[in-house]
Amino acid sequence: MDMIDSRQHAPFAFGGSTKPISELMFNKYDSDKNGSISRDELRSLCYDMGYYLSDEELQWALTLIDKDGNGKIDYKEFTEWWRTSSRFEHLRMNHYQSQLICHIAEIFRSYDKHNHGVLNKKEFDKMKKDLIRHRIIDEREHQACQFEEIDRGHDGSINFNELIAWFKDVGVLDQIGIAS
Repeated sequence: MDMIDSRQHAPFAFGGSTKPISELMFNKYDSDKNGSISRDELRSLCYDMGYYLSDEELQWALTLIDKDGNGKIDYKEFTEWWRTSSRFEHLRMNHYQSQLICHIAEIFRSYDKHNHGVLNKKEFDKMKKDLIRHRIIDEREHQACQFEEIDRGHDGSINFNELIAWFKDVGVLDQIGIAS
């Protein structure tokens, strides 16, 4: 009678692991093992997957993926990005798109009077009117644009990454072609 190896009953997955691919990828490219993906680590991941990003595109990618704007891509942010089928296409921009993002950044900076990289509710409300005036957002379509909805860090302020993440979530950036 043959002895049965107890390991035969363990769950099997391709590669011998039951971890999701997003976790395997995150761990592979978090080369310094600090629990986040840095700019250089993201560049390596994209390049290894066949998407070389220019410095401008890489900065956009960080802005897009790092939704809380803390300068690091944590696992939650990474998995949210990774599970989209067009994850790499969203990172590329044409010249027009790049100019529009720069225009949004200029408007944002003009209301960041203390140069802290964040807007309080009063500054945000003023900026929102300017975004409408510049036709970046539509007053009727985005009238529900609420400070609390955009403040993903729940810290009473909105940073640029949070604003861009909101634009992406409500489809404003899709409408201007960022995700095309």
